[in-house]
Amino acid sequence: MKKLITKIGVAICALLVLNSHLVLASTDTDAIKALIEHKIMVEKKAVGVAIAIIENDKVKYLNFGISDQQSKHLITSDTIFEIGSISKTFTSSALASMVEEGKVKLTDPVQKYLPKNVKMPTRNGKEITLVSLANHTSGLPPLPSNMPFSDPLDPYADFTIDMMYVFLNGYKLTRDVGEKIEYSNLAVGLLGHVLGLIDHKTYQQVISDRVLKPLLMSNTFVDLPDSEMQRFSDGHTASLQKSKHWQLPTLAGAGAIKSNTNDMALYAKANLKASSTSIEKVISLTHKQTTKLGGNSPKVGLAWFKADYKGGSYLWHNGGTGGFRSFIGFDQTKNRAIVILENTVNGMDEIGNAFLAGTLAKLKSDTFDVIAVSEQKLERLNGRYELMPGFIMTVTNQGQQLFIQATGQQNIAVTAKSEIEFVNLAARAKITFELNDKGQAVSLTLHQGGNDKKAIKLTAGAKATQRSQVTLTKLQLDNLLGEFKLTPTFSITTTHSDGHLIIQATGQQKISFDARSNSEFFNPVVQAKIVFELGSNGKAISLILFQGGQELKGVRQ
Repeated sequence: MKKLITKIGVAICALLVLNSHLVLASTDTDAIKALIEHKIMVEKKAVGVAIAIIENDKVKYLNFGISDQQSKHLITSDTIFEIGSISKTFTSSALASMVEEGKVKLTDPVQKYLPKNVKMPTRNGKEITLVSLANHTSGLPPLPSNMPFSDPLDPYADFTIDMMYVFLNGYKLTRDVGEKIEYSNLAVGLLGHVLGLIDHKTYQQVISDRVLKPLLMSNTFVDLPDSEMQRFSDGHTASLQKSKHWQLPTLAGAGAIKSNTNDMALYAKANLKASSTSIEKVISLTHKQTTKLGGNSPKVGLAWFKADYKGGSYLWHNGGTGGFRSFIGFDQTKNRAIVILENTVNGMDEIGNAFLAGTLAKLKSDTFDVIAVSEQKLERLNGRYELMPGFIMTVTNQGQQLFIQATGQQNIAVTAKSEIEFVNLAARAKITFELNDKGQAVSLTLHQGGNDKKAIKLTAGAKATQRSQVTLTKLQLDNLLGEFKLTPTFSITTTHSDGHLIIQATGQQKISFDARSNSEFFNPVVQAKIVFELGSNGKAISLILFQGGQELKGVRQ
């Protein structure tokens, strides 16, 4: 479960091979240690982190920071974290267990297992199946529209089974089942519920009997017993403030599991093995790709995502709740895996992915290796670059420091990795300039969030392309101004400038949003939408932030 929300938040000769492997493992471990310590001590992006690295069945545990800021208990491999959406892989493992047992088929319609008073939506004669819930092709939305969100700090807590049934009875699919992959917490949460109905057990009992007990995972829970609370880490917001633990009574299958690196190392090792036991045969079924949509569509098994890199591939999943982030990934060919559990929402997926893809050295270089670029060479980069209609990145320098300012946002300093490559670690962004044969910049590419966006440099005096948007009057924009509190520690403040609505979340930079109407606004860069509720006088009463599959409501103060 997932940044305006978090931004506004894996043989020459036998002797030589063995020695080479040990050196590589040590190098990787040192790189990971340096990166995590930098995030905690320098970037202030994490409170505590627990890592398990598995190579050739051997486990190395790395622990950093503290579990809470009052008693300051040190993180250990026993510390329990919310693992968020990695829970989906446990749900799919339970499904695979039922398939191996012959109790269900992946292609069974979900309708078959629901109460008679619940009618699953269909489209063009196609029914939602168990496998379509597990691989996010069901056509169901990320979340049901009738979630109350009574407590933004614990958004799933008050969503009941009856509410889910009401939503399913009234929902109309907007596309065919299997047509597209759309990540859905509702779908996998529903799957966990259905598995409980099939086994006549709670979700916790299903997962315990079909996954945890066979793998001897005694430190993993859906509902954490009181006796284990002393090991349960606090969660923390992006600004390192204590957050509330999440409850998911209805959609538990999507993200309710808590665990530690001792148990998650067992889980990772089971996923690495080649079907030597019955439970590993079950787990191996979850690895088989079930989507074949082609193009740039993700490759999904039963919950697991496949990542290809130069020389191989690996399976992975990540997770997040209101105060935690997690990552697990494994490469069966190289017999290596990594688990990262973090008690802060900022996330460290890039470290897990770099470990598995063999690019830790580059990630470390991006973090630590900086150079000084002469003022003269920086000046050739100055100018305005149009990323998209109406969205301009203005590049300036002050002496040997380069700055980037995007439309409606603050000026930020970037660090030079080379004469044309610059990074900002806080924004997790990299900018690369393209020069012509005269050494003058003609374009730049923004690398952020896994996306690459190219911006062409505007000639002197050239006007930027106008955005296709609704133009609002000053009065209409004035009606939206104020502070909207989404949680006790997280607010959105609205202002406007040059006809644009400006959004600033607690502890974050200002971001410009385009108007789609007098109450709906969108920013394509951070992929976020804000919808205002207006009173009879036209003034905003509240807003809802839509981003990353989540909806958070903020009431005007």
